[in-house]
Amino acid sequence: MAAHASALKIAANILAHSSVPAASLHVEPLINGIGGTYQTLDAMARAVRGEIPPDYSGWDDLYNQKAASSIVFGGGDQLAALLAFVRDSIQYVNHPWNMQVMQDCRRTLESRQGDCVSKSVCLATLLACRGVASRFVAQAPDGQNHDHVYVQADIEGQWVSLDPTADGREGRPFGDVGWSQTLPAGGIETPHSIFF
Repeated sequence: MAAHASALKIAANILAHSSVPAASLHVEPLINGIGGTYQTLDAMARAVRGEIPPDYSGWDDLYNQKAASSIVFGGGDQLAALLAFVRDSIQYVNHPWNMQVMQDCRRTLESRQGDCVSKSVCLATLLACRGVASRFVAQAPDGQNHDHVYVQADIEGQWVSLDPTADGREGRPFGDVGWSQTLPAGGIETPHSIFF
C-alpha cells in the first residue's frame, strides 16, 4: 500500500509541474434524448483514440503515456492504481444541466477536475496507454434518461467495472475495482466500444 501511495504522489508531482500547454476543450451541441447519449459516447471514444480537435490528445499522446507510466510506477495492480488516481486526484465537478463539455485525458490531468464523462475518458485513455482494453457504460436509472457513465476494463475476457467518480477514500467499501452504482428496477446500462 505504501508503494502505491508513493507512486500516486510521484505521478501527481510530475503532472503538477508539467510545462506542456493545456489541451483544448471540445464542445458539441447535444441532440435530445437517446441520440445525445450516443453522441456523447461516440465523442468520448474519439477522445480516447485521439480524434477530438484541435489537440488530438488520446492514448498515443506522449504526455498521457508518461502519466500512465508514472501512476503505475512501482508495480502492483495497475487497474487499482489507475482507478485510484483518477478517482482521488481528479476533483469531480458537475457539468451544467443539459450541456456536455468534452475534455480529453490530458486536459483532465492538467486541470485536475472533470465530470463523470471527463473522468471516464481520462481513465479509459490511461488504461489504453497501458494496453488494457476498455469500454464505456452509460446508466439510465429510469430506463430512458442516461445520467451517468463509467468504465469497464476487459480482464481476461471479463468486463470489470471501474467507476472513477466513486468515493473510495477513507476505507469505504465502494469505489474499488469491480464496483459500479446499482440501478433501481427498470434501470438500464448501455455499453459502448472505444476501439471497434
